[in-house]
Amino acid sequence: MPKRVVPMLHVPDVRRTVDWYRDIGFDVTVTYDDHGGGLSFAMVSFGTGEVMFSSGGRLSSQPRREVDLYAYIDDVDNLYDRIKDRVEIVEGPHNMFYGMREIIVRDLNGFWLTFGQPLRAGELTPWPAVQYELLQPYAGRYKSDAGSAVLITIHEGRLLAFPDDAPGVFLMPTTERTFTPMMTPQASVVFEGDAGLMSALMFEQAGKAMRFVRVADTSRP
Repeated sequence: MPKRVVPMLHVPDVRRTVDWYRDIGFDVTVTYDDHGGGLSFAMVSFGTGEVMFSSGGRLSSQPRREVDLYAYIDDVDNLYDRIKDRVEIVEGPHNMFYGMREIIVRDLNGFWLTFGQPLRAGELTPWPAVQYELLQPYAGRYKSDAGSAVLITIHEGRLLAFPDDAPGVFLMPTTERTFTPMMTPQASVVFEGDAGLMSALMFEQAGKAMRFVRVADTSRP
């Protein structure tokens, strides 16, 4: 048998959990009765991937559990249309900086389940890369008066922004100083400063603006 890892999640109600996963497209491959009308253990599959569920787990009041599940599929948008009215949606279809289009749902036990679809070349960054030296003045850490921060880095000849601990988002240039965050609708990032080093940036969205001032330069060793 080839080596593999299969996660096991402990849940309060195995039967209800199995029904939830079956309803969104998983196949049930193994079940064990608990001799009380429920299940003590089950295994479900999604393509070649498998997940085990065992009894004895507890619910959590936290917005996110200690473990997430990630499933690769061919059509994220089609799946979203099929399940959006039947499950709790954490995030609808969106493109991630590492080249995946994803949706995130929360199961009945509070575990996050992400479905991801690889993006074709050019879908995520449909503008040409530029020389590192041209982007270097923008790179750095910026902080607002409210305490929130954003880290601007350079990735494959393009600017990549990490707001606080959130996933990164590419900044698409519209002018020399103005950029559009790829996954943030109706938003813009405008940099301030001279050609040598940007000193601040202004994030604008839905008529609201927040200014971030450079606090550290991470573009240099």
